[in-house]
Amino acid sequence: MALVKCPVCRTKMSSLAPVCPKCGFSHDSDAKIDPEQAELYRKRRYAERSYQLTMLSYVAMAIAMIGAVPMLWDYIQGLEQGKNVVLLEHWGSYLVAAGFVFYMVIRVVMIQTRKNHRSK
Repeated sequence: MALVKCPVCRTKMSSLAPVCPKCGFSHDSDAKIDPEQAELYRKRRYAERSYQLTMLSYVAMAIAMIGAVPMLWDYIQGLEQGKNVVLLEHWGSYLVAAGFVFYMVIRVVMIQTRKNHRSK
């Protein structure tokens, strides 16, 4: 028994399995790959991945905003009270930085996903 890739969805599966567990492609010797079905599957998989990455980018932006709002609130309060406020010492700056880095990583993955989809 070996792991092989399904010719339609490229999922690793057992060489002894009669059908692909992900896309249902039959691996009979007389079965032919329908190019239209394979392309539709790839497009659907690309759309699902793009949607997931877009939702993750919204989560990253929310993380940054969760840190930015209290940080700016404390800054405004400090200005009204005449205190010297350093924004980089506030705990919210760590969330802003983490959200920004998370967002940038997601954007790089989105670009790679788009390049991989176009090259096939």
